[in-house]
Amino acid sequence: MLEQSPAWLKADVFWDEDYDVDVYIRDLKAIVPLETLRHELQEHKQRVETNLVQTINEEYNDFVGLSSEVMDVEEAVSKMDEPLEDVERKMKSVRADIMAVMDNLQACLARREENFRARERLEIIQDTTHAVSKLEKLVHEMENGPALNYEDAFPRVLERIASELSKIQFYLAKGDSLPSLQNLNPRIQKAREVFLVELGKILEASLRIKSTANLQQCLRSYASVNAVDQAEAVVKERIMKPLLEECLEAYDTLIQAKAHEPEQLEPLYTDIIYGVSSRLGILLRLVNTPHSGLHAFSFLANSVLAQVESTVGERRASSFSPGIPSMFHKNYLATLRFLEELEKYCISKKKLEVFRGSEHYRSLLKRWNTSVYFTLRFQDVATGLERHLSGARPALLAEPKDGFVLESTVAVWESLGKCFSPDFYLQDLADKFLKLSLQVLARYRHWVEQGLQVPASSSEGVEAEPWLGADPEKRLHAIVHDLRALSSNVLESYLNTVSVQLSDLPDDVKRSSLDLLRNAALKVGDVAEAAQDRLIGLISEKCATVLKQMRGVTAAYRMTNKPMPTRPSTYVNGAMAPILSFSGMANGDSALVEAVAASVCNVYKTMIKELIETVKKTESSLKRLKKQASSDAVAKVTDTEKICLQLFLDVKEVGRQLKHAGVDPNNFEAYVSLWDAAAPEDAKGVVQLSPEETPQKPPETLESGSQETEDLATFS
Repeated sequence: MLEQSPAWLKADVFWDEDYDVDVYIRDLKAIVPLETLRHELQEHKQRVETNLVQTINEEYNDFVGLSSEVMDVEEAVSKMDEPLEDVERKMKSVRADIMAVMDNLQACLARREENFRARERLEIIQDTTHAVSKLEKLVHEMENGPALNYEDAFPRVLERIASELSKIQFYLAKGDSLPSLQNLNPRIQKAREVFLVELGKILEASLRIKSTANLQQCLRSYASVNAVDQAEAVVKERIMKPLLEECLEAYDTLIQAKAHEPEQLEPLYTDIIYGVSSRLGILLRLVNTPHSGLHAFSFLANSVLAQVESTVGERRASSFSPGIPSMFHKNYLATLRFLEELEKYCISKKKLEVFRGSEHYRSLLKRWNTSVYFTLRFQDVATGLERHLSGARPALLAEPKDGFVLESTVAVWESLGKCFSPDFYLQDLADKFLKLSLQVLARYRHWVEQGLQVPASSSEGVEAEPWLGADPEKRLHAIVHDLRALSSNVLESYLNTVSVQLSDLPDDVKRSSLDLLRNAALKVGDVAEAAQDRLIGLISEKCATVLKQMRGVTAAYRMTNKPMPTRPSTYVNGAMAPILSFSGMANGDSALVEAVAASVCNVYKTMIKELIETVKKTESSLKRLKKQASSDAVAKVTDTEKICLQLFLDVKEVGRQLKHAGVDPNNFEAYVSLWDAAAPEDAKGVVQLSPEETPQKPPETLESGSQETEDLATFS
């Protein structure tokens, strides 16, 4: 019994019939290292050998007796050899006889097969020769008999000839390699040519009298003899060619009558469509009828369109030139409408795909060089746009146009309109026109951004760059207005226009295209915010320059024994003049006026806070240096109180001026904050403005109960 084997070493699998040493080692290699496996297998081998020796020793008597029990085996085997050899000889003899019979049978079958093939070839030759003779006889009767009436019922003789030709084609396909049949080809081709000539005549006559029955029989005869291309050629040469000659003659007459106008293909296409409908409509509808069995014919592409493409392309080559973009656009769209009219005869999607994939369809479209057309249109848009964007400064319009006040913005809007206008845009160039519209918006945005980076004036007050001109506030306001108007128009009306033009594109492509335009419009709106910040900063800077005169209030009341102030300082009107001037040009844009006013109020508030803080610190220092007169019964009004009252009066005047500018100071957060910075403690938070005429009164005529008297009492 084997002992001391690890659990993973299963010796029982060595006795399995499907035991594979490679598989066994691969499986164990994932569990234990190869060194360990080799060591354990060697140990197992030693244990097996030890157990084998032990078993032999224990059963030694039985082991030795094995040889004595098999002593008669050799004799028994020798007795069986003779019968087995006899059976083997008999089997070989029978096998040889059977193989001889099989060989004989195979030879007989081969001879029979050869005879069958020879008979079949002979029958094909005989049948073909008979059919050719019959065909020639029918053709002879047709040529020498009475003339065929092509406007009556389909001639019986042509049916018989078509039947014989179809039969001959079948025989030729079966015996294509037979020399005898190849010798019959000249006779067959001659008869076939005569038949096709007559068949072409009846096809032409059937179209003329519009006989559906004759047409159907005629087309089936063409199909039965594999002459589909000949039928298409007959329609092309005998029907379409004369039709186009008539249409071109009428078109030439029209062109001569309007010699001063460029050639337009629309009238020519209209005549062609009418002619095709009247002369070939019955044929085109017949071959496209479901279950008609005539779907092998492609008259629409190989007859109608082939003749139109070759004739119009050669006789009216100038109409395909993009030299005059407007006329190229009209003629190209006219060609597409012409193709759409022809496509109406395609009753199934498969038929439509075959028509659009035809060589003549592609050849006609290749004649239109849309790449050159777009290049010319691009130059038209780019030249006009750059003429307006390359000027020294934004030019203002005398009167607003399309909601814009700058010439450059009007040019941008017109350029965008051209990209997707019906007389400019082509569906095949949708990606290029979309890119052009994005480039127009980007160019305008870049132009404004560059201009905003130019300083309005130098530090000495002399104009440094001419972009904003002598009236920068007016131009900046116009820029802000136009940027917002342009962004709004693109996001609303322009996107709707583009959406209509891209309606034939897949939904995901259309959605992505509109998203690109939407993002471009939003970026234009972002530039409007930057221009507004520049405008606010410019006006605020002008106001702040005047507001600096506020520092003179301290000098006016510090240690001068002046009476309490009763009217606002004169600098207030000068400081508020830019806001009032801007409110006049803002044309009701209250949001922008309020933004400017808020900026000025914030600057003014900061200056007042700094001044009041400085005044109070100075007052405190002076109090420490002076001795207080304790004998005074009533405290005197200090210089600080006078200064604060003057600032408060100034702030009130600012509120009145804001009211003139269209801003309600009572509900204007920036002004309320300014009010709180200058007002005494008991007046903070509530804006109360006195009538506007009050500040005009001189200080000597102050009356009891006036707002100024109340302010004085408050600060005292």
